[in-house]
Order: sequence, then structure tokens, then C-alpha cells
Amino acid sequence: MAAALVATVLATRHTVNDATGIVANGQVLAVEQAVRAELADLDGPPSSANLATVLADHSDDGVRYIGLLDNRGAILAEAGTANGISTAWSPRPSGAERPRAARTFDIIEVGHRLRIDSRISYRRGWNGPRNVVLALEVEPLEAEALRAASERTIWIASLAALTLLGVAVALVRRQLRRQAGERDRERERRLASLGEMSAVLAHEIKNPLASLKGNAQLLAATLPEGEKPRAKAQRVVDEAVRLEKLIQDLLAFVRTGTIERTPCDPAILARDAASAVAGEVEVRAGQVRSFPLDGNRIREVLVNLIDNAIAAGPPAVVTVSVAKGWLIYEVIDHGSGVPAADREKIFEPFYTGKTRGTGLGLAIAKRLVELHRGTLTVDDSPGGGARFRIALPEA
Repeated sequence: MAAALVATVLATRHTVNDATGIVANGQVLAVEQAVRAELADLDGPPSSANLATVLADHSDDGVRYIGLLDNRGAILAEAGTANGISTAWSPRPSGAERPRAARTFDIIEVGHRLRIDSRISYRRGWNGPRNVVLALEVEPLEAEALRAASERTIWIASLAALTLLGVAVALVRRQLRRQAGERDRERERRLASLGEMSAVLAHEIKNPLASLKGNAQLLAATLPEGEKPRAKAQRVVDEAVRLEKLIQDLLAFVRTGTIERTPCDPAILARDAASAVAGEVEVRAGQVRSFPLDGNRIREVLVNLIDNAIAAGPPAVVTVSVAKGWLIYEVIDHGSGVPAADREKIFEPFYTGKTRGTGLGLAIAKRLVELHRGTLTVDDSPGGGARFRIALPEA
């Protein structure tokens, strides 16, 4: 709508500019006819005093100069001050009986005025040339008033367009915030529903699975080493252990409801998490002050991110810093990175790109960070690979 309004204003301005030219020319022609009519009432060509009287009579119409010139451009009489000189008339050729014809009603611009030169013929009581040039310079007052009104309209319309554009931007931002809030609430409802379902399933499966795992272990222990039956029994044990890990992750996901902040050393948390993961990990931390955190929960987040980094492409690098009241952890790997289209999906429950795993690790990590009022994001590392960034506020 704002763009349409601006386009309309510009089109109107173009039309008004054309119209002002027509109005200005019409004003000049009307004044010229009125002045010619007054001069025609005189018995002969007027004097400068006569022209001054006519000039005063038509000053409100924008007349600023009246002059009479001969064929050669010499001034016979004038009133007012001219901005320009006649260009419509040429000197009479030597020996010619009649003056060269003029371009009638040739209107030109001289400064901020319009000038018109036209021919007047006198035959009564006149000792001078019969054909003289009437030169008028007129200030186009009506056209200027129309142009000024147009400019005011343009400014008002531009202001209205800017106001409309500002309101539109505000409404769009408000709508985007509302949509983001609705997505967040929908995500919370989905996670809550998923959590309730996961809790029920975990408790229902936990006891039968423990019995299955125990009996499979006993069976595997009684079978001879190297025999196929023992390998099959061990396979049952391994799958039971994997299911047990899934249940533990489900329960961990359900239980991420509260945190307890206590003063912690962020660098020590990073080193403890690095030592808990098998693989090459480098921790870079300067003098970082104590920070209020739920240390166990943040350590769990770092363990998950470091483990993923080593799986993606070792060595993993962990940096710890504080900037403007925010604690920043960055976990960097040397893998292929995370595609831009997947950077939101990887934090959804059960989304995973691995052949093994539950897909709950990053969902739990993000939930724990959000409980600290922080953010967990991923982007490309400057040196290649992925960079997971945790930002935690002090309070």
C-alpha cells in the first residue's frame, strides 16, 4: 500500500508538472492579450510612463516588464526591469520594405519569468516605425502556486507513506513475534506430551527389560566360549543394554524440569566434561570468574556436545569465555559441518543423523540450556566443521 501510494504521488507530480507548464503559458497569453488591448486604445505607441501605468495595473497578474522594441531590437519605451532580451525578432534586412515576420507567441524562460514577444502595428499619429515588438516578462504566479500546492501534497503523501510503512513494519514484526511465540508454545506442548508418553513407556519397559537383560546375561555365562549360541545370547544382552540407554535418555528428557544454580568455575566444568569423553579434546580457557550455574546439568550438556564433536571429526576444541555478563561455551569439531537446513531440526527429539543413537542428546542439551535462560545454536566453524555455541546469562 505504501509503494502504491508513493507511485501514485510520483505519477501525480509528473502530471502536475505538465499542468503547471500549460497553466503558465495560459497565464502569459492571457496577460499579453489584456496588455495589447490596453495599448490598442492609445492613439499611438505609448511612452514609458504609459507602460508604467499598464505595468502597475497588471502587477498582480505577474507582469514584471513591458517594452517596445523596433525591428532591430532597439528599445523605444519600457517599464520595469527585464531579465532577458528579445530572441523572437531579427533585424530587418537592408533595403527590405517590410519587417521580417516574427514567430508569434514564442514563449521563453528568462530566470524565473516567462517572456513573450509579439508584433503591434501602429498607423495613426506615429512618426516612428509602424511595426514594433511588444515584449512582456511575466512571473507565472498561478503556476507557482499550483507547483507549491503539489509539493505540499507530495510531502504530505510521502509522510503518510512512511507512516504507513512504519506501521506495516511494526505489524509484521509483531506478527512474526506472535508466530514465534506460538511455535515456542506449540513446541513446549509437544515436548510436554512427548515427555509424558516417554515417562509411561520408560516405566512400563524398564522392569521387563531388566529381567530380559539379566536372564540373557545368565544364559550367555552358561554357554561355551566361541560357540554360536553364546554369541547370539550376547547379542541379546547388547541390544538390551542399548534399550536400557534409550530408557535412561527418555527419563533424562522427562526430568529436565528444574535447575539449581550454585557458584561454579566454568573452566573446571569444561575440563571435567572433556575428561569424561574418550578422544582428543583441547580446552581453551583464560581467567574466567565463578558463574552461577547448575554445574551437573551444564557438564551433561558439554559431555554430549564434546562426544558429538569427536564423532563428527576429532580433535574437539572447547573454548570458555565471558562477554558482557554472558558465559560463552563453544565446542568445535573438524567434521563436515551441519547443513543450514538441518540446524533447527537437530535439536528436535528423536532427530539424528547417526546409524545408532536415540536422537535425544541435543534435545536434552537445548532444554537444559534454555532452563538457564540461555541459547544453544550451531553454525560453521571458521576453520571448517561445526561450532556449537552455548550462551548463558548470569541471572
